[in-house]
Amino acid sequence: MESNVTDGEPAIVFSSKVEYGDEPRVELSVPRTWARQVAGGGWAVVAGRSVVDVLEWDDSVTPVRTARVRTALIWADYDARMHGWRAHADTRTCRVAWTSEGTASLVMPWGEPSHA
Repeated sequence: MESNVTDGEPAIVFSSKVEYGDEPRVELSVPRTWARQVAGGGWAVVAGRSVVDVLEWDDSVTPVRTARVRTALIWADYDARMHGWRAHADTRTCRVAWTSEGTASLVMPWGEPSHA
């Protein structure tokens, strides 16, 4: 895994060349505040997923914790015509839900209630 600083939107690049035997490569593009606020604060991984940015903080508790993050989402599909199994990645904005015991889970956008 590599990370680089960007002035643009945080992002993730994930590539895996299984047919060539190369190791998977993950590259995070993170904001300038990432090293201090996210990694240094212990928020680089939340609920088992890499965090590229913390978008909102919950300051109603001590210590302050994350309320909304941009996280890396990696998924796979099967291409029966040419490539076989393929992996892809992008970032998603997720709300962070906390249990009373202090365990974090991510609420994926498709898990949010609809207000239509």
